[in-house]
Formats: sequence, C-alpha cells, structure tokens
Amino acid sequence: MPFNPHYLLVVLTLCCFAALHAFPMSGFAPRVACRCIRTSSAFISPMRFHKLEILPAGAHCSRIEIIVTKKDKTIVCVNPEARWINKVISLLKSNKGSAGVPISTTTDGINMIVEQLQ
Repeated sequence: MPFNPHYLLVVLTLCCFAALHAFPMSGFAPRVACRCIRTSSAFISPMRFHKLEILPAGAHCSRIEIIVTKKDKTIVCVNPEARWINKVISLLKSNKGSAGVPISTTTDGINMIVEQLQ
C-alpha cells in the first residue's frame, strides 16, 4: 500500500479536532464576560490589600470593575462608586505623580494611604 498524503492530512485534522474539544479554552481565550457578579461597598483596610486591579469598561464588560485581592487570597469586587475606594485610588495616583503609571499597592504606598485616611 503506497503512502498517500491525504491520509496524513485526515489524521492531522482528526488530532487537531480532538485536541480542541479535549482541552478547556478558558486559559487561551480572552474573557467575554464581567468578572464581578456582585460588588461590595464595605470598607476594606488598605493594609489588607495584596493587589488592586482596575478593569476599564470595554468589549468584555460594559462597566468599570475594581477587584481587590486581599493578603489572605480572598477576592472582593468593590463598587466603583464607593467613596472610600475612590479616595484610595486618588491617593495612589497622587503618590505616583503620573496618571500613566499603573497603580500598585506596595507596602510603603499602603502604609502612606492608611496614615492619610486616618
């Protein structure tokens, strides 16, 4: 039986088709929905922040999302209209001096914010 390149093409197509359906695509595809189902306006001390993410409205979600990851690895979605989070964000921006610098929550920055909030 001679080698036929069409057999190779069929086998490769079947392997690719099987791989696409066997592996979840959530790690490869961009998010197509909002990450926050509900939000909280309750105050969270910046001393408990591990990471602060601000996701602007876009194709994935029609509203701004503010996600706080606390030091105990719990994730809280904060209401962008909450006065306390807007104060924290404005203090972080003013400490960086430039709006183009991404917001980060270093320990020094958080300590400074906690002192200014008190």
